[in-house]
Amino acid sequence: MKSEEELEGVRDAMDIILDGFDALLKSYRPGKTEAEIMAPAVERFFARGAGPRMMNIVLSGAGGEAEAHFKVPSLRNVAADDLLLYSLEVTGEAGYWVEFSRALIQGQPSTRTREMSDVYPEAMEAARLKMHDGVLACEVHNAAAEVFERAGFALGHLTGHSIGLTMIEHPAIGATTRIELRENMVCSFHPQVVDQDGQVCLYTQDTYRIGKKEGECLARVPWKFYSGAEVSSRA
Repeated sequence: MKSEEELEGVRDAMDIILDGFDALLKSYRPGKTEAEIMAPAVERFFARGAGPRMMNIVLSGAGGEAEAHFKVPSLRNVAADDLLLYSLEVTGEAGYWVEFSRALIQGQPSTRTREMSDVYPEAMEAARLKMHDGVLACEVHNAAAEVFERAGFALGHLTGHSIGLTMIEHPAIGATTRIELRENMVCSFHPQVVDQDGQVCLYTQDTYRIGKKEGECLARVPWKFYSGAEVSSRA
């Protein structure tokens, strides 16, 4: 569980990561490489004190779909119909980790990707409402998993983890984790939805504070497909 002072450090880190996401959105243009699109975000992270405490990776693919494996942003040129799922993971000056991801595409998501995206908001909200004092971690996982299963999609056995001065902390948010969550714990929740063949995925990532009655999403950035033309509500 985090003290108020520790939560202040977590919120500072979240402000930094969203600042970087704004820079990434402004940078995003088809024709650039995956690495070039990411670079302005990394510059903001360093400028605001993250230093080397970061891990920024991507799920990507052509034809409005992302391949179901992470990689380092490459020198591959991005097309308009490429789906990019950058996973931003950094700390602030106080050393507390946060994680964040949203989908980027200027063209059209595939039918399969769109079917996955249609149930994402319901699944994330179902999980958030379970993130309260005394709930078992597996109940949070299962709340999201059940939504995706009804739509014909699968999740892995883990959908997140506690997070703090180290990136991945105990307990995991998983199907078999029978550990009670307590108010003011902080967790990263990042369900990766895969198709029936396990080849195509959709992904999001948010950092939450476990609340007394429900979870608090620290980002408050809508889940949708971003084109780079958006003006951030934080600007």
